[in-house]
Amino acid sequence: MNHSSAGGDAAFCALRFGALLRDRRRMARLTQQDVAEKLHVNPNTVKNWEYDRTKPDHDLIPPLCSLLGIRLDELYQAAPDGAPSALEERVVRHLRLLDPADRKALDKMISVMVDERQHARQAAMREAFRLFLIRPGSAAAGIGDEVPQEPPSYTFLRRNAANSRADGVVRVRGRSMEPVYQDGDYVYFRNASSARSGEDVIVDTEEGAVIKRVSADGTLYSVNPDLPYPARNDQNTLVIRGRVLGIVQSSDHPGREESALLEDLFADDIRSFRQAYGLEA
Repeated sequence: MNHSSAGGDAAFCALRFGALLRDRRRMARLTQQDVAEKLHVNPNTVKNWEYDRTKPDHDLIPPLCSLLGIRLDELYQAAPDGAPSALEERVVRHLRLLDPADRKALDKMISVMVDERQHARQAAMREAFRLFLIRPGSAAAGIGDEVPQEPPSYTFLRRNAANSRADGVVRVRGRSMEPVYQDGDYVYFRNASSARSGEDVIVDTEEGAVIKRVSADGTLYSVNPDLPYPARNDQNTLVIRGRVLGIVQSSDHPGREESALLEDLFADDIRSFRQAYGLEA
């Protein structure tokens, strides 16, 4: 169902989508041309979106949200003050002029439109988010954190270029990798057993899990010179578990309403995850 025609969609209009898009584009320091190139559309198309002349097709909504850091619930939630719009008041007035049969027909038509909107929203959510494994415990930006003997958990995060190849996320604890990673950050990682010089890795050691950088000679080191990582002798066991792909940003997380919906939309994925790690009762 195409929503790029003039007149658009009441849900988007209630949210003043054009103003939201324009504001977030400027915050991201992008021009209309930049957005157009990344979404493979004409710059005039972006301009028309921002002035609420037309609305984007549904298949463009996930990449648009990802590009500008807009949560899907910001697009679909009701107007902030909850007050009926002029359009809503006019519809109610017109509804009262109809006879019962016409009201019933109108109600059926609206129900069909609402169902279509709900399906479109769900499809956009499925496209925009993905279930990610959370590795148990943390990776120490220090000496090492013991890896708990427990199965992993999961979370939902917005798809983007940084996490497209990620197998999971893990929490960082400590300061030895500052300023690259802060204590409490979560980072994306891709499962791996080896790494190249300059890459950051998650490593299991005899002292526990650490996050470090690989040097030219293959040893590990901390990027914070005030908290160096001690050299290891040949008896120490160092097992690379993954390469770090980037930091989980606050904009990657779903909103509260999105989180509740994602649990339902990804019910099959959650069930498979729980079965894979023996979490099913």
